[in-house]
Amino acid sequence: WQELKNLKLITDANLIKINNNTRDKKIRVLQDKSSKIIFLEKYFTNTDYYSSLKNNNDIRKVSEKSKRKIANVKTSLGNIRTPIIDDDSRRAKQFSKLLKNKDVLDFGCGWGGFLKIIKNAKSISGIELSNQEINYIKKKLKKINISNNINSFSKKFDVITLFHVLEHIPYQIKTLKLLKSKLKKKGKLIIEVPHAKDFLILQDKLKEFKNFTFWSEHLVLHTFKSLKTILHKSGFKKVSISFYQRHDFSNHLGWFLEREPNRNKKFQK
Repeated sequence: WQELKNLKLITDANLIKINNNTRDKKIRVLQDKSSKIIFLEKYFTNTDYYSSLKNNNDIRKVSEKSKRKIANVKTSLGNIRTPIIDDDSRRAKQFSKLLKNKDVLDFGCGWGGFLKIIKNAKSISGIELSNQEINYIKKKLKKINISNNINSFSKKFDVITLFHVLEHIPYQIKTLKLLKSKLKKKGKLIIEVPHAKDFLILQDKLKEFKNFTFWSEHLVLHTFKSLKTILHKSGFKKVSISFYQRHDFSNHLGWFLEREPNRNKKFQK
């Protein structure tokens, strides 16, 4: 993690172990005591990994995905059933004004769920590494210009989005600089990432949540300061960061009272 060290966001003297493993691998989870950045001791993911990844839980139409209300998540403590939040619809509504009549690129677009539902964009394009998901989009969502390489697009974009993608990338500054070069003069980059200071992560006695939320594909969990530092170092001068709670209060009650997500919505009225 030389990139984080070079930016003085982490130092060897400040590192502590906060979990022995992720939910799917025996990889230790570390944190800098000062900056609070969380990251994995090592990682194994790369371009080839994501290209060949078979997502058995998502091998269905995107429209069918939106109908599912419950997902099964495999953790080191066993399977946990958790509610699916319709983030695609929320994002499309949240950024609708920025996307209107714009050339939009979703970097790490997955099954194309976000691009599929945004309205009034001038053009919609996606970057995805998974061959499985690329083939699905080419077959079912033909209005999306899809590729596994951003350099295959000759044009530049008004808006580039990364929704829960940056935390998967080991060399973040290099990637962000590349994305900046693909933006038009007044283009905007929209990033959504999990927060290292998530309220549930901060609860020392809530070991079950740590076993659930830490994942071998999530390499870095940023803080406000570290995300801003990474973006400034990548050449972005105007950076605005806001916070959004994706899961409702009943989810938190589920963790505190039953040590698992509120799978049955028993705390909702």
